[in-house]
Formats: sequence, C-alpha cells, structure tokens
Amino acid sequence: MQSGDSRKRTIPDQKITCRRTESTRRHPPVCGRVERSEGRAINEFATQCNRGFSLIELIVVLVLTAILASLTTFSLRGVIVRQRLGRAVEVVKQFDTALRRAARHQRRQVAAVIDRGRGRLTIDPSGESMRTFTLPRQVSIDTIRFGPVPASRSGAQVTADPDGSTSSYALRLTTGDSGHWIFLAGGSGQIVDDFDPTAIELALGMR
Repeated sequence: MQSGDSRKRTIPDQKITCRRTESTRRHPPVCGRVERSEGRAINEFATQCNRGFSLIELIVVLVLTAILASLTTFSLRGVIVRQRLGRAVEVVKQFDTALRRAARHQRRQVAAVIDRGRGRLTIDPSGESMRTFTLPRQVSIDTIRFGPVPASRSGAQVTADPDGSTSSYALRLTTGDSGHWIFLAGGSGQIVDDFDPTAIELALGMR
C-alpha cells in the first residue's frame, strides 16, 4: 500500500496550457457576446426591411416614374412625326420626278393635279399615262404656293413642258401640330427639303 501511495505522490502535476498561435492572434475566437450583438443587428435590419417604404418614398418614386414616362412618350412622338413627314417628302419627290419624266418621254405638256383634301398627286389624270401618288396617313398638304399667290383651297395644277421643266412651287406638309416645307425648283428640278417660310418666299419670288 505504501508503495502505491508513493507512486501517486511521485506523479508530477501536469498543467494544461493554451498556446496562442499566429492564426489565433490574427483571428481571435468569437465569444458569445459578439454573436449576440451581431444577431441583434441582423434582427434590427430585418425589421427595417419588413416595414417597407414610407409614404414620402412612394410619392418620390411615383413622381420620377411619371417624369420618365412623359419624356419617353415625347421622344417617341417626335420620332413618329419625323418618320411620317419623311415618307411624305419622298412621295412628293417621286411625284415630281415622274411628272417631268413623263413630259420628256411623251414630248408634250403633261399636267398633274394636287388634291389637298385627299392627299393625292395625280399625273395626267385625263390621259392614258395616269399615275397617282398618295401621301401617308395623317399627313396632309396644308399650303401650295406658286409665286406670291397661294393656290386654291381644294388643290392646284402643275404642268410640265416637253423639256421636263415646270413652274417652281412649294408645299407645306403637316401632321398634327408639326409642319414641313418642301421647295421644288421648276427649271432645274432641284428639290430642297425643310425650307423656312422666309426662304420659300424669296425662292418663289426669284423664279
């Protein structure tokens, strides 16, 4: 028994130590207090998200949405108007070129009628070579000018000589509130697009 007791006494006391390595120094263990504080912050953030937008924030969003929608609508309207007037200008150019070509080909005077009400431009309406050009929808001829005196309200007549020359004239194409002048030089057949009214008056006075 004594020998057993002596053995127990001779066992050295071992101390359990915890060495802090380089990794633990850089990344210290997270204690329960920190975890609880992080959980509280997460809960507060979730509570704020669940409350949604305030009335002022909703009003601001609605106002910004309305402004963007109005700007987009205005821009699209301008694009559509320009496309309509551009197609109408092409129709007038084709009409004038065909009228001059028909007179040169037939070696005689060829008349054409511009119907403002229907938006139609007809070459040689009483002859065999009749040909009609129609303006796009929602585009009309507001004014026809031959020199200083405007044409009649219903329409006007353009006559091409055997050499292909005509009298100079101008048309104002309109769609909605937008207008577009186009000038057609009689002698040279030159077509000038988007003339202002002052330039139209000067050009028709010089023919």
